[in-house]
Amino acid sequence: MTLPPARETASTTLLDVLTADAAAGTIAVLPPPLPVALPASTPIARAGLAAPLMLAARLVLRRPWARQLALRILKRFPGLYARAYQAMMASGGAPPAPAAADPGQADTLSPRANAILRTLRRLQDAPQRPAGARPRLAFVAPMPPERTGVATYSVELLAELSAHFEIELVVAQPEVALPPALANLPVRQAAWFAEHGAEYDQVLYQFGNSPFHSHMFALLARHPGVVVLHDFFLGGALVHAQMSGADPRAWGDALLHSHGYAAVRATQTGQGRAQAHKDWPASLPVLENATRVIVHSQHARQLAADWFGPAITARIDVIPHPRTPPAHIDRAAARAALGIDADTFLVCSFGFVAPNKLTHELLRAWTGSSLHLDRRCELVLAGANHDSPYGVEVEALIRGAGPDANIRIAGWLDAEAYRQYLQAADVGVQLRTNAHGESSGAVLDCMNYCLPTIVNANGSMAEFPPEAVWRLPDAFEVPELSAALETLRADAALRTALGQGAVKLLDARFRPARCAGLYLSTLAAARAATAVRDAAWRAALANDAALQSVAATLAEQEDTARRQLLVDVSAWAAPGAVPDPLAARQLTELLAQAHAGLRVEPVRLDTGGASPRWRLARGAAGRLLGLGWTAQEEPVADVHAGDIFYAPDAASTAVAAAFDAGLLAAWRSRGVSIQLLVRGADDGALPPAAAAADRLLCPSEAIAQQLAAELAK
Repeated sequence: MTLPPARETASTTLLDVLTADAAAGTIAVLPPPLPVALPASTPIARAGLAAPLMLAARLVLRRPWARQLALRILKRFPGLYARAYQAMMASGGAPPAPAAADPGQADTLSPRANAILRTLRRLQDAPQRPAGARPRLAFVAPMPPERTGVATYSVELLAELSAHFEIELVVAQPEVALPPALANLPVRQAAWFAEHGAEYDQVLYQFGNSPFHSHMFALLARHPGVVVLHDFFLGGALVHAQMSGADPRAWGDALLHSHGYAAVRATQTGQGRAQAHKDWPASLPVLENATRVIVHSQHARQLAADWFGPAITARIDVIPHPRTPPAHIDRAAARAALGIDADTFLVCSFGFVAPNKLTHELLRAWTGSSLHLDRRCELVLAGANHDSPYGVEVEALIRGAGPDANIRIAGWLDAEAYRQYLQAADVGVQLRTNAHGESSGAVLDCMNYCLPTIVNANGSMAEFPPEAVWRLPDAFEVPELSAALETLRADAALRTALGQGAVKLLDARFRPARCAGLYLSTLAAARAATAVRDAAWRAALANDAALQSVAATLAEQEDTARRQLLVDVSAWAAPGAVPDPLAARQLTELLAQAHAGLRVEPVRLDTGGASPRWRLARGAAGRLLGLGWTAQEEPVADVHAGDIFYAPDAASTAVAAAFDAGLLAAWRSRGVSIQLLVRGADDGALPPAAAAADRLLCPSEAIAQQLAAELAK
């Protein structure tokens, strides 16, 4: 029994129709197409300059001394610096030509099936661990003396975890400096771990959005583990990995996999490329490769749901950013060491100076307040300036405040000097904009030292209660910040109350022992889930010795957080082939629409092997969108229950071949919705593949009525 043709309203899109629930035998009429214009591609630089630019960039990025020299030179020419910075950030674009094939992968398997194949081989070869032995944990993170807060965080966490695991550190740095209690931990280099990571019971990764983490993406893909996501947006680290040559496909692959062609199209102008790492988190591969994920705020967890759909959060745990109470606070001694007078009212903003920390607004609020005119008041930016045109602008604002302004940038601080400023300060100011899931360690440091701290309600900082911080609105006005500074300057009792409220909150929720207990629960849950999975996979191996066959079957049976809309482009997938106008217009419309729980992926039928299979048609998509790509890898499509297959011509050769081979029926039996466009029914005969469809689409009401009549016979 067939359903009557569905009448679509003018506001209904093709995506709406395809993603709506479809009962067997449904007929729908195509909605009017959306106006979608292809963007013109704007080259970043002339072809003759692009290669030398990238070569120079890689030399600079891989050598800290060269980077510092280049920065000193460029800062003398702000205009040139701004153009060079934009060109460099715009260099991380679409994936380059495919790298050499991994000899351990099978071209007939999907990416997920190949990942499972790698694990099956490990399970076959894995030695048995002695009963009762403490689990062996690989801890992958930057370590001191690297100048990153994640290194400090890691030391604090290791002190709590070392009693429960045999821990080995995995780094990509020439030296490691640890406190005496941790000095005996073995240290492995990342290249060694890439080959030996399967020897550990578990892996714990500390991921952040900086060059210190660029090497971790490839390690995680090869050796999955629990991921601590310090930043939800990872474009900065991915761009660095690609630009430096450490992982030439890192950013382009992650952007395409996470956000599809809508994101790639957005990078087709110079401004779009320079902005893309800020606009798109590109963190889906990390979330998918992790056995479980830890974030430090509800805000970060919500970002995952917003970008990739609510299902992705099932394996994300929120554990507060731990802070150990300071051993002592000696304000007088700290001020003496820093040369700050006892009666100076000292306001500090801690951490690297950066655009997202609203340093411009802080400087304007200070110079617009009465504190700027009071020689007993001083503002210190307690961290290194930003290596960008923004940092040049900060320096100009400070100079513009006048020769008598008590404002300075302290520069990079070692641990001792950093603690001295925390003890010496009267007020901390930690502002943010465009939070990307990070939790500010500097805010917690201020609170930990009993400082009254001014924040704005951006990202995770909105979760702090008003009795623990002075919380401005997210989009505050500069005079509001000036008033907060003046109020805290005048009211010592209020400063004391806020400092005590901050410490009370940290004592209740943020101390390392409590956070480590939550870590242990997450690690245990991830290990238990992995053990259950491994047992099932070993059982599958016992029943079928053919590893590739087992891997393919297991990949098909897995659940996935995001659905796919697979669009057939087989008729024009070959280079030089011209797509018909309707198919091109529909695919362009679908690819332009971003959807948190759905990715649109063009596919083509490959009939070259022993049996036909659907592959991702990246070459065809690149040509349609004018991306200027070189040849791309086109792996076998991963397909799961809940996915949708759409063919813009039910009578095409590829659809007929897939139907004859039983591919459409097999997909439908696995829960894939099969939807086909029937372009005409003048001869009264339906294409044979219509028998395998859940929904038939028609270009007009008249054709829909003919189909309904034909199916009713």
